[in-house]
Amino acid sequence: MKAKCVFVDIDNTLNVSSGKVTAYTKDVMKRLKEKGIIVVVNTGRSAKYAIEKSKEASLSNYIVSSNGAEVYDYVNDVIIFEQSIPAETVKNVYKYCQRMNLTLILNTLVARFINKKEYKYNNEPVEYFSDIDEILNKYPINQLVILSENYDRMLVIPHMFKEKFPNLKVVHSSMSLIEEKRIKNKEYYHDLVLENTAKSTGLVELLDYLKINADDVIAAGDGYDDVCMFDVVGTSIAVGNANEKLKEIATYIADTVQNDGVAKMLEKLLLEN
Repeated sequence: MKAKCVFVDIDNTLNVSSGKVTAYTKDVMKRLKEKGIIVVVNTGRSAKYAIEKSKEASLSNYIVSSNGAEVYDYVNDVIIFEQSIPAETVKNVYKYCQRMNLTLILNTLVARFINKKEYKYNNEPVEYFSDIDEILNKYPINQLVILSENYDRMLVIPHMFKEKFPNLKVVHSSMSLIEEKRIKNKEYYHDLVLENTAKSTGLVELLDYLKINADDVIAAGDGYDDVCMFDVVGTSIAVGNANEKLKEIATYIADTVQNDGVAKMLEKLLLEN
């Protein structure tokens, strides 16, 4: 099999969530690069985190972050694509979150900002802000992340926001919200981007930039938000720990992330002659 480009999700695909990329996966990715294959992380995480993972795994100089809202060549400092949320929409969401005591994270291409002091969210650094206008005057906001332990409030947000903020969509959520399973002492989240944005958006923008046909592309993932990637590429890989919907539409089902499933499958498909 031949491929010119590979897009790979990070959490529970490239590596176990909040974990490190294994030595085996790094070696496979390095060999893919030496063969001239462009490997790109495509993630709902921030650009800064995506760059760190890209470097850690010896991937290409391109990243797709914030669920497709950002496409960036971090080596040459070239913004290939940026889909920013209107400042007035961000401000209104901020006011809503303040009123309802919800945590709000603002994703930009250079940093993440949060409306709560001394708050820790996964392993990505965040900077506290108190003046929303100051942030909006300085940075384009590409993704919003809303967090709370209030299950009932978080459960209705996707439906309520369709009417309240019709230019936004919930692109990714806690699995427990999707499956409507209340879990004690759990913090739930929703990722929000512009209505016409998804991981496939950033993928297609980068392929257009690189002049690569989607039939020559492989995508790998584990979650509901990766379905859109699978829909537009020639070959798709679902890790063994992926949700069943993704497995149903995947070209290949790999071993689990704990067993380097994606790296093993890419090695078999692209490096074994």
